[in-house]
Amino acid sequence: MKIDLQEVQSGEVFLSDVCIVGAGVAGLLLATRLAKLGFSVDLIEAGGIQLEERSQELYDVSTEGAEYAGAREARFRVFGGSSTRWGGQILPLPDEAFESRGVVRAGWPVSQRDIEPYYEEIQQIMKVNALPFDCDLLEITKRRRPIDSEDIRLRFSKWAPFSARNLARTLGRECMSSGMITVFLHANAVSVDLDPTTEHVKSVAVRNYDGATFSFEATEFVLCTGTIETSRLLLASRTVCPEGIGNACDHVGRYFHDHVSVPIATLTGEVRREILARFAPHFIHGTLHTPKLEASPELQSRLGLLEVMAHISLEEPDDSGLGTARQLLQSMQRREWIAPPAKLLAGLPKGAGDLASALIWMQFRQRRFVSKRTRVRLMIDTEQEPQTESRIRLNGRLDAIGMPKAVVDWRISSTEQQTVAAFAGELKRVFEEAGIQGVPWPQDLETGMESAFDKCRGTYHSMGGTRCGVSPRTSVVNPHLKVHDVENLFVASCSVFPSGGSSNPTFTLMALTLRLAQHLRHRRARLAHRVVSVESRELNPA
Repeated sequence: MKIDLQEVQSGEVFLSDVCIVGAGVAGLLLATRLAKLGFSVDLIEAGGIQLEERSQELYDVSTEGAEYAGAREARFRVFGGSSTRWGGQILPLPDEAFESRGVVRAGWPVSQRDIEPYYEEIQQIMKVNALPFDCDLLEITKRRRPIDSEDIRLRFSKWAPFSARNLARTLGRECMSSGMITVFLHANAVSVDLDPTTEHVKSVAVRNYDGATFSFEATEFVLCTGTIETSRLLLASRTVCPEGIGNACDHVGRYFHDHVSVPIATLTGEVRREILARFAPHFIHGTLHTPKLEASPELQSRLGLLEVMAHISLEEPDDSGLGTARQLLQSMQRREWIAPPAKLLAGLPKGAGDLASALIWMQFRQRRFVSKRTRVRLMIDTEQEPQTESRIRLNGRLDAIGMPKAVVDWRISSTEQQTVAAFAGELKRVFEEAGIQGVPWPQDLETGMESAFDKCRGTYHSMGGTRCGVSPRTSVVNPHLKVHDVENLFVASCSVFPSGGSSNPTFTLMALTLRLAQHLRHRRARLAHRVVSVESRELNPA
C-alpha cells in the first residue's frame, strides 16, 4: 500500500508495529523481512518514486577538513535510496576486520559468525551466484592463481546485474503490494520524540513539502536514513534531550569515515596486457567477479597497516560502445527514462564492434572485454583509522522544512598515507617476484607517495556517526543496533560501522539488517511472554 503525504490532511496519526524511517537498501530489506514475520510496518520515505530537486536540496551540507564529495554526490533522497545509483558490488568483510587493533582499528561487538547465516539470502536477493568469495573460487573453477604470495590475499567481489541493483524495483515492489506494509512518500522525518523518561520513543514527527505535520507511533522504531542523515536526525531531536538522542557522551556524529582511494599507476603497453591477462574480471554462471588484492592479516600485523587492498580500475570512455551501453543500463536502473535518450542511442552503431566483442568474450571466454580505449589503472583503497574529530554536526542553519543542516568534517590521517605507501611497496615486490614488470610506480614510493596521495578521494562509502559497541561511554548503539538507553529505537545504517575494513559496506549492512529483523522477532516473542506471565499472575494471585 502506498500513501503520498502531499495528498493527506495535516494532523493525521499513523500506528504500526514497526516504524521504519528511510526506504533505501536497509529500509526496504527490513520492511519486507518484518512483513513476512507478521509485523505491520509503516515505511517512511522523504522522497518520491523518482528523484526530485526539492527532495535532493534537503541533503545540502557544508564541508570542513578534506573535501568530501560523497556528501553531495552519493546521497539520494528517493524511494530506493542509494540503490538507484550504486554499482552493485558485494563482498563481505574479512574475519579480521571485526577485530580490534588498539588505536589503529576499532573492534566490532559482533563477529563474522553472527552475520554469516544471512549471506546466502543476500546473494539470492542480488541475483548473484553462491560461489565462494575467496581463493576457493579458483579451485572450483579450475583457474590459475594470478599471483602466489603469503602477504597478498586474493578475494573476489561479485557484481549484481543491473536488473537487481535498484531495490525499489524488487523489494520495493514487494513493499507496495504487501498487506502488512504501508509506504509513505514525501514524508520527511524531522524529529524522534521521546517520552519524558527519555527511555522510550513515543513517535516520529513528519512533515510534507507543504509544511503539513504528521505523527507516526509504533512499538519499535528503526532509523534507516543513511550515515549523514541518521546523525543529523538524532542530533536535531532535542525536545527531551538537549544534546540530541543517544548523545549523552557526545558520540553521535563522531568517528565519521570512508575508504580512501589512491590512484597508483595508469597501465599501458605490455604491462597493461599482462595485468589484464591475470586480473581482468571474469564471468561465472552469469555473475561478474573482480579480484581484490588484500594485505594478509600477517602483513598488516608486521607493518602496522590498516585494512588495505588493491584492485584494477577499468574506465570506459562515455562515447564508446561499452560506455554508451553502460549509461543506458544505468538510466534503466534509475528509472529516469521514458524513451531512450537520442544522444546515447546515436553512439550505439559506431560502438557495435565493441558490444559484439563484449558479448563474445562473456559467452565464450567468460571474461569481460576491455577495449583499446579503456583506461586501466592500479588503485589502492584503505580503511581509515577512527578519529573523534572526523564528524557530522549541525551548523544552525535550517533547510526548507525546518531541519538544521549538517556539517561534514572529514579528516584523513597520516596513518592512511603510511598504509598506502607501505602496501604499494609490498605490492611492487610481489609483482616483480611474479614476473610483472613495467608498472610505473610513483617515484616517491619509498618517501610516502605525497604526490600520489594528493589525488586521493573518498569512495562514497560513508560510515560512522552512530558507531556500534558494548558501552554507551564509547558508542551509540549496542550489538543489536539499539540506541543505548532508549528501549525501542534502532539504527540500521552504515553509520553503525566502527571500522571500514577493505570491502564496500553494503553487503555487511544488509546482513546486519536481516539480523536485526530476527532480533525484533525475538523481542516481540519475549514481550508477549512477559505480558502473558503478568496476566496469569493477576488472574491467579498467590
